[in-house]
Amino acid sequence: MRIRTVLVRLALVAAVAAVVLCSGIAARIGGLRTTSNGAVDTGGALPATRLTALPSRTINDGIADLRVRLSGRPASFSPLPHLSPSVAGHWVIHGDSEIFRPTTTLEPCSTYRLGISAATSTLSHSPIGVHRDIYLHVACPSVKGLQLALARLDYLPYRASTASLPSDPGASRARLTAMAAFHPPSEHMHARYSDAPELNYGELDETTRGGLMVFQSEHELEATGEADEATWRALFGAVEHDQRKHTPYTWVTVSETIPETLEVHQGSHVALSTPANTGVAGAETAQGTFPIFSRFTSTTMTGTNPDGSKYSDPGVPWVNYFNGGDAVHGFPRGSYGTPQSNGCVELPIETAHTVYGMLAIGDIVVVS
Repeated sequence: MRIRTVLVRLALVAAVAAVVLCSGIAARIGGLRTTSNGAVDTGGALPATRLTALPSRTINDGIADLRVRLSGRPASFSPLPHLSPSVAGHWVIHGDSEIFRPTTTLEPCSTYRLGISAATSTLSHSPIGVHRDIYLHVACPSVKGLQLALARLDYLPYRASTASLPSDPGASRARLTAMAAFHPPSEHMHARYSDAPELNYGELDETTRGGLMVFQSEHELEATGEADEATWRALFGAVEHDQRKHTPYTWVTVSETIPETLEVHQGSHVALSTPANTGVAGAETAQGTFPIFSRFTSTTMTGTNPDGSKYSDPGVPWVNYFNGGDAVHGFPRGSYGTPQSNGCVELPIETAHTVYGMLAIGDIVVVS
């Protein structure tokens, strides 16, 4: 019995020693414990996951992929980054990178928050440990992209060659719309009408500004002539659904050659022609291309005559301001066709009424 008792005690001592030895070895190799998802570092011996590359804070191409690169291949249980506001698209893993591919585009002129979870992990690395929020600003497309979108909707009297537009057989119309905005063709657009107002491709000129103002007005946006986030959202929607301008492209030409005339152009034809009066010497009507920016059925006009005297004319009818204080409007005169105004373009009152009904905010006035 004494020998058996000793053997039992020796066996217990050996078992305890084995447990202690195993625990020590586990501690020395980093304190790893396993879960159903993989290895979790409980002792702090594994290197932390690192972010090695992030998207540029300014996104110049809304249809391009967004890439978050890590210090290794993402673990299967690692949470994916998150974009806010949400965007249609999907994340894919490629090597050491998490890549977001938008279905159509990120909204132009907008800001997104890219959230990266503290639990983001790569193989053989511990989690990153700190949540990161990165703010990305999507640039507005170029002026060429703006001009192309307006032209496709008939808000400009120009058109790009179909062969020059971006193409992708598998892309949706919305995707193609965004591609054309962010990657417009480099070649010049072509006038649809021989006498169309001049357009400088790639410049926010007066013709482009006017077309944009007409679009903004018709879509219940403030007619600023500047393309902001709301304007681009409306443009993308209109191009995607082929919502073209419902009236012909309209502009006005004023000739200061005697007899002076005003003509209203609608598409390829002259819809109205009338004698007109421009400014007298010392108050000449400035020549150039101007979009109409303000309109009144009746208003009071005040100012200074060339001789220095002041004037105040109440009840001036059918007024279309296009350049500072210069406007196309009705005014009673004994005759029309010669310089008689203080810089405005004067018309017979009934004719001015008709012209007023043909024009809109943003329509171009060309004085030559």
